[in-house]
Amino acid sequence: MTKIFDALTKAHGLYVRAKFICNFSLTTYMSFKVRAKRREPRFLRIDGTPNFSSKIYEKPGEVEIIARRPVVTATPTTRVIDALRIMASRGFRRLPIASVTGRLMGIVTAMDFMNYFGGGEKFNLIVNRHGFNIYSAFNEALEPIMTKDVVKAYVDETFVDVLSKMVRYNVGAIPIVTREEKVFGIITEKDVVDHLADKITGKTVEEVMTSDVVTIGPNFTLYDALRTMVSNGFRRLPVVDDGELRGIIVAMDVVRFLSSSRVFEKARSGDVRDFLSVKVSEVMTREVETIAPSKDLGEAARLMRSKGKGSLLVIDDGELKGIITERDLVIAIALE
Repeated sequence: MTKIFDALTKAHGLYVRAKFICNFSLTTYMSFKVRAKRREPRFLRIDGTPNFSSKIYEKPGEVEIIARRPVVTATPTTRVIDALRIMASRGFRRLPIASVTGRLMGIVTAMDFMNYFGGGEKFNLIVNRHGFNIYSAFNEALEPIMTKDVVKAYVDETFVDVLSKMVRYNVGAIPIVTREEKVFGIITEKDVVDHLADKITGKTVEEVMTSDVVTIGPNFTLYDALRTMVSNGFRRLPVVDDGELRGIIVAMDVVRFLSSSRVFEKARSGDVRDFLSVKVSEVMTREVETIAPSKDLGEAARLMRSKGKGSLLVIDDGELKGIITERDLVIAIALE
């Protein structure tokens, strides 16, 4: 009888989730110009290792010096709401997960949280385990949500080794650990761009940017945005209405919203689906940093650094032409 009950419960959960997705997203896939996930790095040798530019070897640096320290970590039992508040208050896109002794066990990212709160398969936890209850969902531990297969580097490896892993595995950050597997620090795309800033030149924004930009309208729901971002592997979506740029919704906008009191105000019934129905316009960033396609990459890097942004929208004659991100800069300056 127990097995039959479990099977019926699971089936009911799948039905409820499917009904929810249909109710929220009938227009989503009809209205978005959705493309495949971000292309894997194209500049790899036959053995899969990056074909680095000679410029990288001119300024290799030491991992121990470049790594950001001290690194803030969470544990597998840290609550979702606590991790979100740490990330929002510190401006972190990710938190390494460590044991009480400091041993690296995983990492939780803004994308993991977007997946959990409706964007992907981790939403099943909220449907089946928490029954859409907002308080139960926010009190979930990080263990079932975090990414356990972490791309890491050792403190005695070189900067080139770290950069190689970042490009090869297409990740935005590499936790740095000791040979005892204890967390030492972290190196992010931003750290790489800052370290190699003087090497960023000689190419235009247009040569590096992503031109087939996926956008979303301001009146679509947060749920629509999460589904689109997670399914395509995006951390950001420009918000366009009738051909006019209105803003951008990025992963950190979602983290800040989820960590705020607004999310509970929007879901007074206690149901997660209530806050997932808010409009993109209520979560997005309206002040958008832009750059022209003819500008040098060095100028793009300096603008990102001075404004504290991870991306710039590329505008020409008032029209959105593309987007350029820290990852685009990393690949452009690291590879031939």
